[in-house]
Amino acid sequence: MSSVQDIPLHRIQESKTNPRRTFDETKLAELAENIRQHGVLQPVLVRPLPGGEDGFFELVAGARRYRASQLAKRETIPASVRELTDTKCLELQLFDLSGVGNTFLRC
Repeated sequence: MSSVQDIPLHRIQESKTNPRRTFDETKLAELAENIRQHGVLQPVLVRPLPGGEDGFFELVAGARRYRASQLAKRETIPASVRELTDTKCLELQLFDLSGVGNTFLRC
């Protein structure tokens, strides 16, 4: 089960296991401008930060939206919060990277 909440960007840490390593800076800038105008239309997916302090999260999916929100100077981002194992986290990251995640991560 997940809940959606606005989470301060500074409380989210990018995952070290995220397979996405490169980001097109031009496309990020375009997405940032879109976020400035319309906000973040789809929540990112986070889990409580393993071994971390309460209220801090690890980004599972939505790295482009997260980075573009930083560029747009937003303070918060809508996030779906789920309890996930390391294995499930990596599986969802691979789905997100392949584009399949656009369907499965909304569930």
